[in-house]
Amino acid sequence: METTRSQRWRERRALWARDLTVIDPKNYAVDVIAHAAARTFIAKHHYLPSYPAAQIAIGLFGRNAALEGVAVFAVPTTNAVIVRHTGFDDPSRGCVLARLILTDAVPQNGESFFVARAFRHLRRERPGIEAVVSYSDPGAGHIGRVYCALSAAHRAVTRPRFVLRAGDVTISGRTLSKIRLGEQGHTGAIDQLVSLGLPRPAIGEDPPSWLWRLQRDRYLVRHQQAGLFAYCFELTREARRRGRALPRLPYPKTLPLAHPTLPLFMSPEEI
Repeated sequence: METTRSQRWRERRALWARDLTVIDPKNYAVDVIAHAAARTFIAKHHYLPSYPAAQIAIGLFGRNAALEGVAVFAVPTTNAVIVRHTGFDDPSRGCVLARLILTDAVPQNGESFFVARAFRHLRRERPGIEAVVSYSDPGAGHIGRVYCALSAAHRAVTRPRFVLRAGDVTISGRTLSKIRLGEQGHTGAIDQLVSLGLPRPAIGEDPPSWLWRLQRDRYLVRHQQAGLFAYCFELTREARRRGRALPRLPYPKTLPLAHPTLPLFMSPEEI
């Protein structure tokens, strides 16, 4: 569906801004919030309820100081994300906008108002960060219109990839990698899947075999995810200078066509 109204989320359901009026800045405040508050809000409302490896969380407060939006700036899954899309050799000079959500109580233009002010707080709290990478997921109905409105550089469209879902929850590749490789935090990653209603590993069952069994028994189901739109916000003069040598693609206008269904199962090596 094509619409000029702004998509919102509440209790993990896609909704829309309630009216055609625009946000009145006098009615809203933006400030840094504790990770515990951001984590609770994300888990309750966002279609990706897991909390990323956050560096700083910013909240949007409406009337009566009610929290109506959260932006989470986080460490990327790999340093290559920052190097590829910002041009900085030092990945610490960039981060990712890993979660951005506003409820349906926020009027139109709320995203651009919120994100612009969130960047100010990010630069004040983390002055070494000069660029922010973010992805829009067309599978969730997003092509990044708010990023286009804020003049972010459209860097790339990632290749379609397979994801595993437990019900309607997509399991992050980092979570699966921790379990498969036995990395630090893999116990917590297993607990995360168990909290979604999945059975625990059997006694003596190694984690890769457990993941394979969950897929075989349809606790985890394979889906093909359309390519993501990659954007970069260049927050400083140096970031803009670095960005001149990188791609700047035309902004997408519509959602891509759905991909055909591909084979259902992944082998243990692919998980």
